[in-house]
Amino acid sequence: MTKTSEPSLYRERVSPGLSFFLAGLFVPTALFLIVLAFDDLWALVTFVVSEAAIIVIGLLSAPTLVVSRESMSIGKVNIPTKYISGVTVIPQSDQQAEKGPRLQPAAYVRFQVGVKGLVKIELNDPADPTPYWLISSRNPELFTKKFIEVTS
Repeated sequence: MTKTSEPSLYRERVSPGLSFFLAGLFVPTALFLIVLAFDDLWALVTFVVSEAAIIVIGLLSAPTLVVSRESMSIGKVNIPTKYISGVTVIPQSDQQAEKGPRLQPAAYVRFQVGVKGLVKIELNDPADPTPYWLISSRNPELFTKKFIEVTS
């Protein structure tokens, strides 16, 4: 589907949480220790460059969640709102089951490391076999509220 230039009523950049960046320290540290055996300066340079690369990759790969009157998108995936039959905030207690045993193989998922909010978007497009989207959101209640305002 194509993106249009319509104004967005809700926009959220779903950046990775702090846990992503803390976990990202392991690879630069390992590289630092490996290169340290050869040269102190190059070990430090390797650490700084690899950590900077992890931060840049984490921020650039963060999808943007956009809701407008005509469509909803996350990242490059877009769907007209007429094909959305419902939006539900998944409570913290049910998230593990939704991501695991209850997850349908045809569902579209877009999780973000360190983001605790989860939204389920039910679809009713007869031409699309995807039953729902399961996506991360930092503000799932606000997203759901804005989406209901748009579609009502």
